[in-house]
Amino acid sequence: MFGSKKQPATLVICGTAPRQAGTARSAAWLDAARALSVPVTWLAGIDTLAEISSPGRIERSIDLALDIPPAACGSKAKLRDLLQRAHDAVPSVTAVALRGPTPLDNRGLLVEHGITVALVNGFEDDARGSRRPAPRGWPCRNSVWGLWEVQVTPHRPRGIAGWLGLGGMPKPKAGGLHVLRTEGVAVGNNGTAFITPRLERWIAWAGQKRFGGGAVLAGLSSLPGVIAGEGRAAMSGSVLRAA
Repeated sequence: MFGSKKQPATLVICGTAPRQAGTARSAAWLDAARALSVPVTWLAGIDTLAEISSPGRIERSIDLALDIPPAACGSKAKLRDLLQRAHDAVPSVTAVALRGPTPLDNRGLLVEHGITVALVNGFEDDARGSRRPAPRGWPCRNSVWGLWEVQVTPHRPRGIAGWLGLGGMPKPKAGGLHVLRTEGVAVGNNGTAFITPRLERWIAWAGQKRFGGGAVLAGLSSLPGVIAGEGRAAMSGSVLRAA
């Protein structure tokens, strides 16, 4: 099913959330995130998650992932503490972004804390490989039962196009998966939040692909279900149209 040329590509857009900087500024970027026309997964550090975890602040329509720094990826004690703090702040978080080498045992720790998908820059070599088959051509693997690792799609903008944020857009393959990551929202000293130029262009590009039937859009947290073939037809429906 996933290898069929008639299938649209699946696009996942990830934006980095601003660092924790006070209640008013947190509210500003959340307002900006809610206003987007396509779903975006927000990669947030533990301080940001803690800041937005007060009652009434989290919006169910915003997909959040814990951004794990390299120092915690390689330390079981640090990783366990970080995951527990994230769960206490936002129990619904099931996705993370790994920014450093992560031993197999530590990836198992992710599963113990309810994490089902991890965004990675590249796959690490280990003896197990993928324990479950992934859709053909999709840059993902299941090295630990219960956890899918998904690789960021490389983008290498060149020249003035890259400087303007115009480069790096992949040509979606029918039935393929593309996961894009960039800076998301900036908050000025006056508390005004604005979407970064590259993310704005990616949102417009993804919206056009969805409108033309060439792509469906998904949040990072929903990928395990998509990989399993659940809700494929619903991906372009109204549930995921809100950011």
